[in-house]
Amino acid sequence: MASKNANKLLVAAIDFGTTFSSWACSFRHDYEREPTKILVREWNSGVGISSKAPTTALIRPDGNTLDAFGYNAEDKYGRLAENDEHKGWYYFRRFKMSLFKDKSLTRKTIIDDEMGKKMAAIKVISLVIRYLKDDLCEQVKLKIAGTLLVEDIQWVLTVPAIWNDKARQFMREAAVEAGINDKQLLIALEPEAASLYCRHIPLELKESGGTSCIVPLSPGTRYIVVDAGGGTIDITIHEVLEDGNVKEIYKATGGAWGGQEVDEAFKQFLIKIFGNPVLQKFKAEAMEDYVGLFRDFEIKKRIVSPNGNEDVTFSIPASLLEIFKDNTGETLSESINQTQFAANVRVLKGNKLRLDQSIMRSFFDRPLRSVCDHLQSFHDDNEKYGISVTLLVGGFAESPMLSGAIREKCSSWKLIVPNDASLTVLKGAVLYGYDQSIIVYRVARYTYGVGLRSDFIDGVHPEENLVVNDEGERKCTNIFDTFLTEGTLVRYDQIVCERTGRFPLETKNDYMNIRIFASTVTDPKFTTNRCCFFLGNLEVTGLDTSIPRSQRKVDFTITYKGTDFHVHATDTRSGRKLNASIDLLD
Repeated sequence: MASKNANKLLVAAIDFGTTFSSWACSFRHDYEREPTKILVREWNSGVGISSKAPTTALIRPDGNTLDAFGYNAEDKYGRLAENDEHKGWYYFRRFKMSLFKDKSLTRKTIIDDEMGKKMAAIKVISLVIRYLKDDLCEQVKLKIAGTLLVEDIQWVLTVPAIWNDKARQFMREAAVEAGINDKQLLIALEPEAASLYCRHIPLELKESGGTSCIVPLSPGTRYIVVDAGGGTIDITIHEVLEDGNVKEIYKATGGAWGGQEVDEAFKQFLIKIFGNPVLQKFKAEAMEDYVGLFRDFEIKKRIVSPNGNEDVTFSIPASLLEIFKDNTGETLSESINQTQFAANVRVLKGNKLRLDQSIMRSFFDRPLRSVCDHLQSFHDDNEKYGISVTLLVGGFAESPMLSGAIREKCSSWKLIVPNDASLTVLKGAVLYGYDQSIIVYRVARYTYGVGLRSDFIDGVHPEENLVVNDEGERKCTNIFDTFLTEGTLVRYDQIVCERTGRFPLETKNDYMNIRIFASTVTDPKFTTNRCCFFLGNLEVTGLDTSIPRSQRKVDFTITYKGTDFHVHATDTRSGRKLNASIDLLD
């Protein structure tokens, strides 16, 4: 398995999150001595230092220049709005989830900023990645004497494991547009990265020779990784092998159940109290106060616990109260008394709002129910999965509400929340950059195949698939030719598809195209079945145009690299290597 990047002096990882983002890196000499010695960027939030910054981008009116990122972007846009100078600017917050929700993602996909202005998603994301890349390089310059060459850096970009193949390619292309060489870029799945980091830290209590010590999880242990981020919760099941490497037991699952759902519930609470027109006007006219209110909630929600009984107090911005009074003519107390919150929410002197714990806990209901129901399906069938440990990681993992709910629903599993749970994905991505082969086996998420024609068989093939070619031959179209079956255990760097001269090519000039499909069932017959969907194109160029089209044939192999398919193609007749790639985006 030639996956170790022995020639890279530095591995640099970018964790592009829904709510927060950051970067981390380590030099090879540090990694070889102490793998967990990893430099993580520190951001000034204005009230303290944070290891992550909000995924917020402020783009100048030219639509091409990122003016500020993170806390600086939030603060500057607030000042621009206060002076009514913001209208030409683009202000994007928490936009990553658009890639997960858009099932027809293309290179031309458009997203809206906070005020509804539109921009190409790939432009916004590439600008943010470029900023993080350049910021990392500037910080690294301060750590060493001499110049670190571009080719000395291995880049790693994290993506949720439950994202589809199109979204992963989209992020790769955004990173390339941001100036990262495609050959020096790895895509790491977020729960896998967290799992790798946890393989290097002590988690399990062992007794030996009358003494106790804490060591990494021992061989044979099966554990479920719950990567709870802002947008999604990714879940995967791993087993520690005898050599310390890792095998995936079940394909990655999960959903849009992250901490952002809690924020959305708080937003809906505000709408019920103040009204949507008031909240929208507040957002448009006092963005700095709007962001500040949600920053305060971000801090307060982390201390909400399943059994807590202390009320939580928020300072309500004067600008919001002024807009509310101008638009409704009511007092805030009058408005609350007309809602279901009358008995649990109070207005205090000094523009403060006090919520009891039952209201705060209710904001967690939807995401906790979703993730716990999903985990319980594994827990109830644990004879099949053999899980003994839950590793809860990610920013949302720091919530006592989430950890408490999982501990209650999956009581037979030992729940572990590592120190710095919000950084496990980022630090694990650095480790992944040094050695991808540690994840030895993965489980195929879908059944994959190529579309082809075969001889038509009466009584077997449907009539609607019958075509007659130029030679008068009766062919059946839309055959699903499977090369990888859903649920199959696949080794890293394994060839999953080999086709030898099987495709009479109908080509234009020196180009051929083979359509790749995926299916949610194990044995699809035709690419037109409801369970199937078009994935993308296997494209080959450099064909010998002196050979008649009907005689051109190509040998190709598809190799599974963990997060990507890689294709190699040769001319069947001559053995000459051809240019080949897989394109999943329009």
